[in-house]
Amino acid sequence: VFARRLSTMVTDQYARWMSAWMAFVRTHARLWDRVEAQMRRDHGLTIARYDVLAHLDTRGGRVGLSDLAASIALSPSGLSKLLDRMEASQLIRREPDPDDARSTFAAITPRGRSLVKQARRTHHEFLQRTFGDILDDRDVEDLTRIMGRISASLSHT
Repeated sequence: VFARRLSTMVTDQYARWMSAWMAFVRTHARLWDRVEAQMRRDHGLTIARYDVLAHLDTRGGRVGLSDLAASIALSPSGLSKLLDRMEASQLIRREPDPDDARSTFAAITPRGRSLVKQARRTHHEFLQRTFGDILDDRDVEDLTRIMGRISASLSHT
């Protein structure tokens, strides 16, 4: 009896937010799968490659690898392998830092810049249709506030 009551109390403790969590996880997975599929289908890029190219493009075309690693959601070794493949595809090139022999820059190539400009336009159109058109201003404010609160809590754990 005590074990059943304890189990019910624990279940009730999680019931308040569990449906929101499950909705978030399922929606994120479905949205991410569609974003990834759209980028591959339309431009032959993974989202990780697009992310690197977009980051380089919006930062003037050249970024230090340590700054890039801090901005991209990959481990340092994962980023290094990704950059190897992107360099082999002539999307980026690595350049030594003339002021610090221990540092290297990633620089976007003309081919990479052209590709990311095309990809950005269709990617943003896709996001507008699947995300922006569905949410009104209040939804956007609420979602931004909620995601900010969750993000801040992750900084403290």
